[in-house]
Parts: sequence; C-alpha cells; structure tokens
Amino acid sequence: MKQISILRHAKSAWTVPGQADIERPLNGRGNKQLAALARWIKQSGHRPDLVLYSPAKRTRETIAALDEALGSPEKQEIPRLYMGSIQTYIDALAGLDDREHIMIVGHNPTCDELTRYLAAESSPEYRKLVSHHFGTANLAVLSLDIEEWTDLKTKCGQLTAYLRPKELME
Repeated sequence: MKQISILRHAKSAWTVPGQADIERPLNGRGNKQLAALARWIKQSGHRPDLVLYSPAKRTRETIAALDEALGSPEKQEIPRLYMGSIQTYIDALAGLDDREHIMIVGHNPTCDELTRYLAAESSPEYRKLVSHHFGTANLAVLSLDIEEWTDLKTKCGQLTAYLRPKELME
C-alpha cells in the first residue's frame, strides 16, 4: 500500500512584461492559502517521505512555506514536471519503491487530471473532487492499492482527503 499527495502550487502573481512564466512568484492570496494548509497538515500529521516538485518559482515557494509543517521531508526538483503530462508525473515515481508516501507539487491541468485518473469513484472524497475546480493550493491525498509505483493504473486509489484552502480559511 502506497500513498500519494498531489498538491497544486498556491496562487501566484500574474506574469509581468519580460518575466518568464516559470519565474512567477506567489502572491498574498497564495501565502494565505498556504498558512491555512499548513495548519491542517500540522493537525493531521500529514508527513510524506519525499516531495517531488517542478522547478517553477511558485512550486518552490509553496514547498518552502509548508516545509516545517510537513516535517522537512527530502525534496527532489524534477524539471519535466513543469508543463508535464500525467504520464510524466507517473514516470517521475518510477524507481522510488522504497518510498511509501510521496507528495508531488505541480501544476494544472495535470494535478487535476492525475487525481481523477487515480481516484476510484467509490472514494470518500470523489464527489467533492468532481464537483469543484482543482484550484490553487488544493491537496488530494490518495491511498493506493499497489506495492510498487510502477503498478499505478486508473482508479487504483481511494481519495481519502481533498482539501480546498478556501474551505480551510472559512
């Protein structure tokens, strides 16, 4: 049994003239989202073994804001996660079978698509997932009925938590 947490980066600033998309930083709303998410993480004891993330500034800032709450896990920057497909995200997990709980911090539409690909319709939080947009700083936590990461297939996971910072801040 493995566990995966899929986190979309927090809200970022709009691109300014001359700035590459990959360099967009978080904005004030993004920092508020992460403060609410960090509180939930601390209360729940949510602790991944490893965090994989794209090289975008907004994903790096998202991880930095959550590092203490996550228990300062090992982190690996994976360049291909920036603008990557579901298969790119799945391929990034290959060879990590010694890790039981991995968090991926990435971008939409891939975070949403990957969560929907993995989550069984019988999952406790599935209805919530399909009823809402996978917004910034949304976190999906899935328990996967697999022994190795290469065993991932459609609908192999139970979506046990689907957190929307908007709800956490209310």
